[in-house]
Amino acid sequence: MKKSKDELLQSIREHGGDSPDDFVVSLLEDVTDSFVEAVDNSAEVAAMQATIGELTAARDTLQAAYDAMKRSYADRFTLTENEVKNETETKEDKEREAAESVDSFDSI
Repeated sequence: MKKSKDELLQSIREHGGDSPDDFVVSLLEDVTDSFVEAVDNSAEVAAMQATIGELTAARDTLQAAYDAMKRSYADRFTLTENEVKNETETKEDKEREAAESVDSFDSI
């Protein structure tokens, strides 16, 4: 006769009595682990797939930023003297403009 999970566990418990030995405990664990019930986890799978999509997009964005940074860093060493001078002047102009835009104590 075919027994259900609960019937098997009950039979093993009856055999083990009040103080089951290691074999009985191990058998109870094996039977419990062997009877895994089917679970509808489609919502969890969909959530995981969405998360994977978000992580993939974030990875691609970070990779693009990293590649741009690498190019920029490498370009630092391949710029001509005039390009370096122009780049430095541009940075100095921006810094000067930023400093001028800040209100001084006297102007308040």
